[in-house]
Amino acid sequence: MDNKVKARLTEAVSSGAPVRVHRSAIRGADRLDGFVVAASAAWTLIALCSDVQLDGWAAVRTADVTKVGRRGGTDCLTVRALRRRGHWPARAPEPGLALDRLADLAQGASRAFGLVSLHVERDAPNACWIGEVAAVRPKSLRLREVDTEARWRPELSKFPFKDVTRVGFGGRYERTLLEFAGPYR
Repeated sequence: MDNKVKARLTEAVSSGAPVRVHRSAIRGADRLDGFVVAASAAWTLIALCSDVQLDGWAAVRTADVTKVGRRGGTDCLTVRALRRRGHWPARAPEPGLALDRLADLAQGASRAFGLVSLHVERDAPNACWIGEVAAVRPKSLRLREVDTEARWRPELSKFPFKDVTRVGFGGRYERTLLEFAGPYR
């Protein structure tokens, strides 16, 4: 990542302005619209925003970020609407999540929100796996998945750390799946 991108991430965190985060080094990776609420050398945390509503968070590998484009200033409609509703400035979830290691990030998000979505965009850019982090190993994590009908799968899925490019949590879809799946028994 070049110094310009690092500077744009720092500016985005401090200004609270809406941005679009590009990761063009990953073919097919989504561009993420929202607010950069925290950034470390390892992971960048974005409060996702669509249709003038916040919708959870996405953590992406900071090294994968290739461009941070502004989507308006602090007086744009999105910010004005969020401000009026008491949702701006966008913030990182409480308690704060560790952004230095994927294991800590994923476990913390799973504990705080119940379900996380894991993305392996280099291999499957249009897919994600949703579940709770059931175990962490030295080089991978194990996810107990919930299917699209909010049913727990009994087997654990393995995700090598090196393959995970994005972690999502706290969004409407994850919350709905957890509401209907309930805790794993």
